Amino acid sequence: MINPELMRLLETSDVLDVLGDAVSYQLQKIHNVQRTNEGRDWYDELPKIVKGKFDSYREDYEHLSRILKLEPEQIKTEMNKGYYYWRLLRSACHTYRNDLIEYDQQLSQEFNLQVTEAISDNAVLNDCIEVLDQHAIEK
Repeated sequence: MINPELMRLLETSDVLDVLGDAVSYQLQKIHNVQRTNEGRDWYDELPKIVKGKFDSYREDYEHLSRILKLEPEQIKTEMNKGYYYWRLLRSACHTYRNDLIEYDQQLSQEFNLQVTEAISDNAVLNDCIEVLDQHAIEK
């Protein structure tokens, strides 16, 4: 059984929205590889085993995205099956937060805009990451 603290992340809509946004963002980054010549060249040069792993991650994130669109009880059932999707969520949340921080800094430098909590210091996202980091499974 998955740690109850992880399962509590799935109980509020704002958390589910953030988790869904993080997974969508990760998928967008993965899909963008095939949208540019540079990305396609990079992908084509990958060794076969790495290319297979990259394709597996894409499929796994696509499946995770579908899971997060289910009804709340179905989401809990699917996420309670194992830690793999939790690790994917953790990775997606870290990528999403790091890139949001970078974009916020770029906006600040380029347009002299103030750093905003909603972008670079999203409280819900940070709370999710804290829980996911506490329960990260390394095996």
